[in-house]
Amino acid sequence: MSDTQTIYELRLACHKPGCPVCTLVQRTGARYIEGIFNESMLDPSIRQKLVDSHGFCHSHVWLSINLKLSDALGQAILYQDLVKDALSTIEEYEQNSNSLLARALEPAIDCPACLVEEAALKRIIDTLVVALSNQDFVTEFKQSSGLCLPHVKVLLPRLDGKRQAAVLELQRTRLETLKDELAEFIRKNDYRFREESFGREGDSYKRSADMIKGKRQPAEKKDLS
Repeated sequence: MSDTQTIYELRLACHKPGCPVCTLVQRTGARYIEGIFNESMLDPSIRQKLVDSHGFCHSHVWLSINLKLSDALGQAILYQDLVKDALSTIEEYEQNSNSLLARALEPAIDCPACLVEEAALKRIIDTLVVALSNQDFVTEFKQSSGLCLPHVKVLLPRLDGKRQAAVLELQRTRLETLKDELAEFIRKNDYRFREESFGREGDSYKRSADMIKGKRQPAEKKDLS
């Protein structure tokens, strides 16, 4: 079943740099983290969940700090709980074997922001499969940067021949462009051509990383809008 709001958001994301699926997944995770800090940090059950998960994973921790998804006080409240929990665990298990202590220091549950993003990805892919049957959407989709390869791999098994052809046509076009831009970037780094200024190829290696590995995390909060 299609999700009208998600289709609308996908259309908007097609006009932003990078994989539109990444754009929506990252936005969902960031909004979830911001909501936790702004609305739920005083909820004991939410706080316990964050203790059980040892807060957020490495990527989401630094996303929350770098994008200021919480003020310093919110971060301090969370890490006070986590530091106390780590000390308590060490004191409880320090007389046991190292392997037992190491297991005790593992989080009991997965990063909640990762789980939210996983659910969002499923919904977004489900919606994209349906949307690719609509020619108006396909026209807009072809204006995007293309999908990153990880999301292409998730999407392809869900597509029939016509929709697969539309996706692969876009991917080939974007990859060919990147191939040419990378060659030009490398050429201009040759000492013989270093007086030539860089154009669009100047950040081609970054956009190639976006395509091959997935869109980089936003550098500023406004990038999530």
